[in-house]
Amino acid sequence: MACPVLIVRHFPELIIGSSPKMADQREKKLRTQNDDEVTGGDGEAISVELPVDMVTDILVRLPVKTLLQFKCVSKPWCSIIAEPFFADSVLASFLACPSVSTVVSICNPFGPGGSLCRFFRLDHQTGLSTPIPLPDMPSGPHVKVLGSINGFICLNDEDLTHLCNPSTREIAALPLTGPNFPAHLLGKIESFAALGYDPASKRYKVLKTWILYLQYGGVVAAHKVLTLGTNSWRIVDDCPIKSPWDDCICAEGAIHILTYDRMDRNVVVVTFNIVSEKFSMLLPPGGAVGSARKFKLKLFGEHLALLEYLHLWDNDMITMYVLDDYGSQAWKELRIVLPNSWKEGILGTSFFISITRNGDILLFHTVLHRQAASYLVSYNVESKSMRKVQIHGPPCHRFKGLAVLKCAPFDFVDNILSLNHLNS
Repeated sequence: MACPVLIVRHFPELIIGSSPKMADQREKKLRTQNDDEVTGGDGEAISVELPVDMVTDILVRLPVKTLLQFKCVSKPWCSIIAEPFFADSVLASFLACPSVSTVVSICNPFGPGGSLCRFFRLDHQTGLSTPIPLPDMPSGPHVKVLGSINGFICLNDEDLTHLCNPSTREIAALPLTGPNFPAHLLGKIESFAALGYDPASKRYKVLKTWILYLQYGGVVAAHKVLTLGTNSWRIVDDCPIKSPWDDCICAEGAIHILTYDRMDRNVVVVTFNIVSEKFSMLLPPGGAVGSARKFKLKLFGEHLALLEYLHLWDNDMITMYVLDDYGSQAWKELRIVLPNSWKEGILGTSFFISITRNGDILLFHTVLHRQAASYLVSYNVESKSMRKVQIHGPPCHRFKGLAVLKCAPFDFVDNILSLNHLNS
């Protein structure tokens, strides 16, 4: 195994089973070995063999950016880092850590075609906003971003769908497809797509929906699914979705879609089982029945949660319905009242809302003003504590005039797995 000296000298505290003192002693021992073992004739360090499992245990603790750099160190290291099992270990370690950053997507509605902007990583503690460079980002007024799963983001643009991994700076187009609507049906078409994951089989699938608003009234819908690693979309029938998606979350081995009943405007949560590829519906909480209010579907811990924040600006309150028991579909209602100070210095009453893995509710402006300060409001439900962080290097400063949040800020986790492994 090549170049372990590099790891030991730069990351001695990462050696498994070693305290910092023991790691330092081990490093000194390596440095004081005979010259013909550790150094060449010119005094430069050469590699010393370490067990593969030890090197793997050390590598798995490093940041993604460092791992991508270390892939160039040697072929054995590149082989380890490129393996799906290694990516699974890295992902598990990141998921076990508190959420520290959020990804947002911002567009300039006054730019050419209302083009989709870029992604930005937003640090919760410092408020630092950092652009994520991605090649060949799809652009246009119809591009939709509906959350992420395991660090992968699904971008939908009418009949074309892309997958994106911001950690590895990759973006890939899925096979082109379209709805099989009868030719005589005319009207406006809107499409949506979401990425789902089955933890048992470790397979990813993309669900795609088209809503056709008929020219003379009425609505027709079509649905297809694609298993990543294959090239063919399959038609899915018997779906209760007849309205646009408002939000979606992948949990419990299913994609959960928030929409509304077009007749009575009830909140509807539709589930798509990743394995069986069957649709079903979740009973909405009592407080959401007969309501066309503003809701978002998120994860609170390991539970689905509906957040209602229509009166947030007026009375500082958010109502959260948590699905405590998925089997019995029993929802628990929580009323969250923010300190009135959260509004100080904030312009505008329109917000996007999200929840982090560690239970923080995040509020972020829908419309960003170039001249005004932008803030991220973070409220922890358990401790009932609030933080308001000014965003530094606001993304809107890269645009002329106003910028608009294309998607709600969503909790993000790094993933070292290449998109090539998903599509193979």
